[in-house]
Amino acid sequence: MRSRLLLPFAGLLALATAASAAEGAPAYRRSAAELEAMVATPVDGIAKGELPMAPGGPGAVVLRRTRSGEAEVHDNLSDLFVVRSGRATIVVGGAVTGNRKVAPGEWRGGAITGATEHEVGPGDVVWIPAGAPHRV
Repeated sequence: MRSRLLLPFAGLLALATAASAAEGAPAYRRSAAELEAMVATPVDGIAKGELPMAPGGPGAVVLRRTRSGEAEVHDNLSDLFVVRSGRATIVVGGAVTGNRKVAPGEWRGGAITGATEHEVGPGDVVWIPAGAPHRV
């Protein structure tokens, strides 16, 4: 199971990592400035960068969100949001109707009902398990 960590700009940035490390994966360090540079230019409210990992091992993605997104459900991916700046509302849980499959195990769109709203700001962390509907 993989996790994605979202760290926002005056919103959220995201880092997706696997739950277990790949054997033989090289260690590395990325500074905050390097991570910011990876996602400096959002298109349609989102910017995405990839972190190096061992071939066939867990993947990692850094995301920056600058506007509201649509409902999401990841069958095999957990999200870990770390708010770096700004404020946002993250809606989690409930049920989704009217979503569409955009990739294997990935669903987008539709309406979420029965969810819990979380107001977040700098320094806040929210973990969303795989399978849980959510929207930022």
